[in-house]
Amino acid sequence: MDLWSDFLQTIANILAPVAVMPGSTIFILFVSIGLALLSIWATRRFTDMEKMQADMAEIKAWQERFKKARQSMDPIELQQVMDDQGRIMRLNSSMMSQRMKPMCMFYIPLIIVFGILNFLFQGSAVAIIPFNIQKALPFLEGWIGMNIEGSGFGLFFWSWYFFVSLGLGNLIRRPFGLSMTT
Repeated sequence: MDLWSDFLQTIANILAPVAVMPGSTIFILFVSIGLALLSIWATRRFTDMEKMQADMAEIKAWQERFKKARQSMDPIELQQVMDDQGRIMRLNSSMMSQRMKPMCMFYIPLIIVFGILNFLFQGSAVAIIPFNIQKALPFLEGWIGMNIEGSGFGLFFWSWYFFVSLGLGNLIRRPFGLSMTT
């Protein structure tokens, strides 16, 4: 075997107790929380949050002015708003590049964690939802999970992680002021 396969097998042996349900369900929940907290740390560490919030407020104010100018169809106000559009676009572009900084630092560890977990759970169900969704949406079977006789629908690793991170991600970010919604 090569070095990478040996490494993955060692990690799989260490994580063997959480490779089957219910341990896998809870383990992936904690992995999701851990990665969300790591992402929050990276965002706080590599982004100027005060500047980001000030820029967001300025963009929001410009959008309100733009909306009012379009509703009133006042040519002078429309011209003033359009004159500011280039600056606002540059501001928005700057904000996007600021948001990309932590993602660049976070992306490689995320790929490594997903590679290890994908190897650990390869094609096995890690969580069960208590209804048979494949009866209503048959194309989901084999794609995001499989039928578990007598139990419900078993989700694969990536689909369970996706649902958990969607459900908990914003709840975890909100207390840190990094919520995706306002």
